[in-house]
Amino acid sequence: MSTAPVSGDSPKIAQWTVRFRWLSAIAFAFIPVILTAAGSAVSQINGTDAATSALTIAAGAGLGAAIGLVIMWKSPPSIREYGFRVPIGVRSLWWFLPLPVTVLIVIATQGIHVPPSVIAAYGVLAIAVALNEEIWFRGIVLTVLQSKGARGAIIGSSILFGVLHLANIFGGESTGAAVLQLVFAVLFGFVAAELVVLTGSLWPAIAWHAAWDFTNYIGGNSTTGIAMIGVGIVCAVILTYAVVLWRRGTARGWALQSETEAQLS
Repeated sequence: MSTAPVSGDSPKIAQWTVRFRWLSAIAFAFIPVILTAAGSAVSQINGTDAATSALTIAAGAGLGAAIGLVIMWKSPPSIREYGFRVPIGVRSLWWFLPLPVTVLIVIATQGIHVPPSVIAAYGVLAIAVALNEEIWFRGIVLTVLQSKGARGAIIGSSILFGVLHLANIFGGESTGAAVLQLVFAVLFGFVAAELVVLTGSLWPAIAWHAAWDFTNYIGGNSTTGIAMIGVGIVCAVILTYAVVLWRRGTARGWALQSETEAQLS
């Protein structure tokens, strides 16, 4: 029976029992990263302009999303169980308020620092990357790890999400910037995974991810003083939200639920 976090129950947790769940999760986690990196490499080799480069990377991410959907379709859980459904039983959009707040903070502190000609291309890229990464990390990886409990799956999938963002070092980012992105990606992935487990839906995480990436793309990933203050405020909001969601999940016994289902599978 699938219901929502606000109503007092928990949605049914999708599970995919595999023999080597951690090795499988790690292997799956590399796929979206490799395909997005391939798109980036092609754009760099061809020396394309910013808009063409964004669309080329989006093509790689889109291919990753398509492959992920095929794997979902062929694996035991249904596409709906993976999270392609309306958030279950959420009575008010206010429950998701911290998500748009983080995006608005970025807009307010970074502004827009790219030419209008590339904004549409960045929109396509943001959507493609969000679909690609959410399908794999909060869809497939989270589902594989959930066979032994939601808590470990949330923590494990978010760590993998963060660690694999270190690949940005090879894209020209400084080590310090990459480490900061790792920490933020772990926190972002943690909340996104909590949202999927609590609502039974990937859509809130996909929408948040796309909006977050888009605002950062058009803001030029600014590192000015005011932008860094904004990032600090965002981290505080996300961390608070993570704690609230964790308490909701604990109160609803998500770990016990998933462990019981694993024993019965």
